[in-house]
Amino acid sequence: MGRELQILLLMLVTGALLGFFSARWAADHSVLSGAVRAGSWQAWPNAGVEDATPYARLRYYLDDALPPSPMDRLELLAEEDDEGNRLDTACAYELKGPMLPVRTWILGVHRLGEHAAATADLHAEQAIYEPDGTLLIHLAPRPWPGNWLPMPRQGNGRVRLVLQLFGISPLERERILKRNPFAIHRKRCS
Repeated sequence: MGRELQILLLMLVTGALLGFFSARWAADHSVLSGAVRAGSWQAWPNAGVEDATPYARLRYYLDDALPPSPMDRLELLAEEDDEGNRLDTACAYELKGPMLPVRTWILGVHRLGEHAAATADLHAEQAIYEPDGTLLIHLAPRPWPGNWLPMPRQGNGRVRLVLQLFGISPLERERILKRNPFAIHRKRCS
């Protein structure tokens, strides 16, 4: 009996671990969760609807967050630059894009692995635009002139950018999801 019980426990633990990791993988990949890629940014535009897939909702629940309402808000996440490199706190980045056709927006920097609020954020009302309407934002450990978001000084070195767009029309939502809202280029690393 003792050996049979050990085999049963091993099977249960293995099944639970496989279930957890496969659900986590599915929540992060577009095929099963309904994620949409726009350059380096990724969004789950239907996570807040009534018939959303469980994997789309799981993507937010794993971060202790509620999915955004599809009626008024779109949220995009980026953990890599445009070259596919993970965003690192030891590096400086330049984000560049056009003026967004929304009522307002917030760009936040979050440490990965933490459920706390953003370590830094930039609101649309604080942003300085170029004369042609382009927005240039520097994400760096040290201050930069113009629009600057400081990198977190502590943590594991990896960050996530969270771009929240408020007051967005359905047509503009589709346009933003088809193009890169902000290009993310690495400038240098220390």
